[in-house]
Amino acid sequence: MKSTNTFKGLLSWLCLLTVLCSACVAAVFAVMVLVNPGILEYATTSVQDFASTVPPSLREYYNESSGNWEYMEAPNPGEGLVYEYGLKIGSAVAILLTQVVLIFSFRRDRRAFEDMVGRGLGRIWMEPKLAVLWVLGWLCFSLLMWGGTKGIFLTAVVGVMAIYFLCLDIGRNHRFFGHNIIHSILVRVNGYHSMTTFQQRAVRRVYATIAIVMVLVVLGLVGYGIAVNVLYDHGLHQQSKLALTIPLTAGVAVIGTVWWYILALKRDLQEWNLLMDQITEMYGGDLNAVNHVSPASNLYDCAMQLNMIRTGVQKAVEEGTKADRTKIELITNVSHDIKTPLTSVISYVELLKKEPGLPDAARDYVNILSQKTQRLSGIVQDVFEVSKAATGNISLNLEDLDIGRLLQQTFAEMDEAIQRSQLQWRVDIPDASMIVHADGQRLYRVFQNLVRNCIQYSLEGSRVYVTLSGQSGVAQVSIRNVSRSEITMNGEDLTARFVRGDQNRTTEGSGLGLSIAKSFTEACGGHFFVRTDGDLFTATVQLPLAEAPGPG
Repeated sequence: MKSTNTFKGLLSWLCLLTVLCSACVAAVFAVMVLVNPGILEYATTSVQDFASTVPPSLREYYNESSGNWEYMEAPNPGEGLVYEYGLKIGSAVAILLTQVVLIFSFRRDRRAFEDMVGRGLGRIWMEPKLAVLWVLGWLCFSLLMWGGTKGIFLTAVVGVMAIYFLCLDIGRNHRFFGHNIIHSILVRVNGYHSMTTFQQRAVRRVYATIAIVMVLVVLGLVGYGIAVNVLYDHGLHQQSKLALTIPLTAGVAVIGTVWWYILALKRDLQEWNLLMDQITEMYGGDLNAVNHVSPASNLYDCAMQLNMIRTGVQKAVEEGTKADRTKIELITNVSHDIKTPLTSVISYVELLKKEPGLPDAARDYVNILSQKTQRLSGIVQDVFEVSKAATGNISLNLEDLDIGRLLQQTFAEMDEAIQRSQLQWRVDIPDASMIVHADGQRLYRVFQNLVRNCIQYSLEGSRVYVTLSGQSGVAQVSIRNVSRSEITMNGEDLTARFVRGDQNRTTEGSGLGLSIAKSFTEACGGHFFVRTDGDLFTATVQLPLAEAPGPG
């Protein structure tokens, strides 16, 4: 939408008002001429007396010898009058046409200005508008009764202006009678009852301050006037300066009232800062933060509600932690209980695979059973490991190791699965050693899960980029691949437990791979995060570099 120019809008608006008033005067004059043709001669004489400064029998000309404009007797007595009237009528027509051009040229700016004027009229109560209309009506009646012909024209102008502003107000706001003093008072009263205790006290304080100041000002002025009159009545003219003590005392009282309001506002702001400090501490994780607002404070109710919120949040966190701990312990116990019979099942399946003389169909069944039991064993082991990591019961064997060699070892041991994946792997591992202090077995499991995740979920024939870099005292491993299916979750959701990138579950997996990778990385003192950009998936492992060992 194009911007509008306020000056152009004002200019076009004034031109419109002028044209409307001129048209109204012309219409009234035409009606008067039709009713009484003698008005035309009277009007002509009036205009001549008012506008013409040159006698009708004289004509203005330029005297080249003297270099001045002079008057000469016109050969035709009416020639000067025609010349003078023609000039003035032509000027009036030119001005009128210019105004019409401005009205249509700045039409959009004028409408915007009219909207602004309409909005201003909409803020005025109905009662003052009716009072103005009554005054204008009385003025028009007076002009019609005692103003003569000029009064009729002025009445027409005033009437046109009143009708224009009335139509502008009603057309823009649609609530000429709805916006009144009684309605505004009711709205303020209802709004006051819906306020909080603090808001009500603040409003009362402001109103009380304003009322006290106004009363003191009035008392000071009235008291000064009365004192001066009393002193003059008793002939004490010289002592009239003593009357100034009354307004001075009222002025000091006004200053004291304003100062009282400022001190009360300052106290409220200080108590508000106490609440904000408590909110900041709670946001930072300190649920034991409390405020010490006085019971006499305007903010006492807010302070108590904030303390109750703190207690409720603390209770909810404790219950959530307890429920989460119970759930994890249940999963850990169930996983542990499943492992024992599952180990027996796997052992008997392996013995059954070695049994000679099995039919081919039975041997196929045994092989499928072996695969599924191995997968079930892996899932149980993953659940068990995640549960231990969540409860902090995971055991670590921290040592200094070269993360680059560990990453190469991971790719070497998973080479068969990598070759079957038909993915193009771009591995960038520098030759320089990068020593980190971590659990090698857990870190190996992190890289193994990330590589397996790429094999399961990458787009067929796409590229997988593996990069190892070290900077600012941190070793960073980044693995990027393009997902086979659309990624509808963010990175934080993908690292949650039992969440899989394949929502259709067309691939094998427990949904714990990324969760285990994150838990083990953080257990080793590092950071693990996942970013998604469309179908591009990036997993990043960061571990602090260890200090290089000194000479033995």
